[in-house]
Amino acid sequence: MTEYSDLIYTPNEIVTIGGEYLHDKRTNKDEVIPVGIKSLDKDFLPLSRGELVSIIARPGNGKTGFMMRWARDRAQWLEERNIQNRVVVYATWEQSIEELYAFNIAADSRLSITNMAKGEITDGEWETILNSGAKRITMPLWFIGHSLKRRKKRPNLTVTALANALLEIEQWNDDKTNVDILFIDYLQRVKFDGKVESKTIGTSDVLDRLKDCALAMGCPVVVGVQAVREVDKRDVQIPTLDDGQWTSNIEQTSDRVISLVRPQKYRQESETFGETVVRGECQMLVSVLKQKLAKDNWAKWVYFDPAYNKLDELEERYVNFNE
Repeated sequence: MTEYSDLIYTPNEIVTIGGEYLHDKRTNKDEVIPVGIKSLDKDFLPLSRGELVSIIARPGNGKTGFMMRWARDRAQWLEERNIQNRVVVYATWEQSIEELYAFNIAADSRLSITNMAKGEITDGEWETILNSGAKRITMPLWFIGHSLKRRKKRPNLTVTALANALLEIEQWNDDKTNVDILFIDYLQRVKFDGKVESKTIGTSDVLDRLKDCALAMGCPVVVGVQAVREVDKRDVQIPTLDDGQWTSNIEQTSDRVISLVRPQKYRQESETFGETVVRGECQMLVSVLKQKLAKDNWAKWVYFDPAYNKLDELEERYVNFNE
């Protein structure tokens, strides 16, 4: 039976729980989660519990690499501080668990993900992979998804299944395990619960439910969003707030929206992308399109190497869309 009184807050309750919220902000600064790249975190407000962040990009422009780097950075932060009751969760509809593990190894060991995919692994590299795997066991980074090894046991991975899996994680040990941050890779691949009238309605509903999940789990949720093909036809191929495939709900539902683009997907070496000269394959433009409680409509260049799943600083110059 629904207790509708649970939806009502008196002035006294508002002051009480609001004061507790601000007190937690003041005394538990580790509860907020930065991206982990100084040049971005300078103006990107750290994430708080209950927030939904959408990362929008065209295929091949680094959604998975960006989110995986963020997940790994946060998990390492928890491990270094011996925070044992919180875990980072990465849910994937895009890749197998084995493929995602290979991405981790590439970043850890500076081994080419391309060579690993081909099976071109030397004896020395294999030793490096084993050592990296041994270290990975202690990292509080959990995956939700489908494994090639368990291919005959593949429950339909809907939002409801995701929510139930998260509840299982919370009860995994005798001491309650809290989800520190959840990553979803990616929105348009999430299966609908039941029949829907259209992909547009179904995708919008999934996004709403992911926001509810963020509030219910008390953690930030970061979701990758595929951008529409029309982005590729522009003079400068930067996704905007209304470019999500099958959904216009991103701007309304998301607390933050970030777009990603790699110029080398659209330009040759030494050509210009906007006002920037393309140099190699490792330039990525990160644009903060929406940020409720801090400034938005700004962008920053970072270094992203897809062969090694490496994301890092590039330079200190801002791109301000208002200039």
